[in-house]
Amino acid sequence: MKKFFLLIALATPALLAQTNDMPMAAVTNGPLTTAIDGYAARVDSTIITYGEVRESVAPYIRQIMRKYKGGELAERMQAAYIDGREVLIEESLFKAETKARGLSLPDKVVDEEVDRLIRERFENDRALLSRALASRRMTFDEWKQEVRDQITLRVFYNQEITRRASVPTQAVHDEYARNKEQYFIPFKVKYRFILISKGKTDEDLAAKRKLAEDTLQKLRDGANFDAMAKNVSEGDLSASPWREPKDVREELRPALLNTPAGQISDLIAAPGEFYIVKVDERREAGYTPFEQVQKDIENNLLAAERDRLHDALIKTISAKHFIERY
Repeated sequence: MKKFFLLIALATPALLAQTNDMPMAAVTNGPLTTAIDGYAARVDSTIITYGEVRESVAPYIRQIMRKYKGGELAERMQAAYIDGREVLIEESLFKAETKARGLSLPDKVVDEEVDRLIRERFENDRALLSRALASRRMTFDEWKQEVRDQITLRVFYNQEITRRASVPTQAVHDEYARNKEQYFIPFKVKYRFILISKGKTDEDLAAKRKLAEDTLQKLRDGANFDAMAKNVSEGDLSASPWREPKDVREELRPALLNTPAGQISDLIAAPGEFYIVKVDERREAGYTPFEQVQKDIENNLLAAERDRLHDALIKTISAKHFIERY
């Protein structure tokens, strides 16, 4: 979840989130969830406050408050605040590193981003922007610097992590081979059936068997299955979803396994009923082809590689700075 927060922060520069729609207090353990502002962490001389942490995680907190209650909500809120604090620590480390490396942006790039934000987030209304800035006690120049910082961080992150992350094609093939069983597709079938109960007496049984045999013969002679089912079936007339034979009653399994798609089974005698099954579609057992899952596997491996590069970069940068958590 921490990296989720970081990617959101890097993707949305200078988001003017309001903190007054956040819960002022939550029943959790730990200082990070208190509504009283104070120091949450320090990176060198940069102070990170509880208010900044709450503001950074506000969208996620609103989501989990809709999904969870009680103790689980408290645990997830606490985890979100801790992850949010770590993201702000990492942002501070990145800012320090970009400054040390002398990374800078042309003014034109920053001006274009500022114009885009005003146009897209404030309906091209500078008065609306001014009110939003006033709510954060921030000047326009301070906000513009925040925009500059966020773009710089995105550039730095892309250079150090996104662009460096790569996955050889052979690694994707190897991952598929290692986990091939998870791509196994079992045999499944769609079918319909006609059910004729056997009745309660020997006379009933003889009559019902005759009806079932006659029905089967008519179907083999070309009668419409749906029409016959409406006339004689005592069971569900709807087609089944995709099912594995193991999920249906045992007496029907041989017919489902052996009847070709579009064909009708022989008469099936179950303990209390006769069945006639029509197999609509078959999906034979096998493995999802590599080409169909290649992109998903590659994306998963790329995400893991980006995580590895991210953790290595944070470890390297952290060694250069003083970090304290409160």
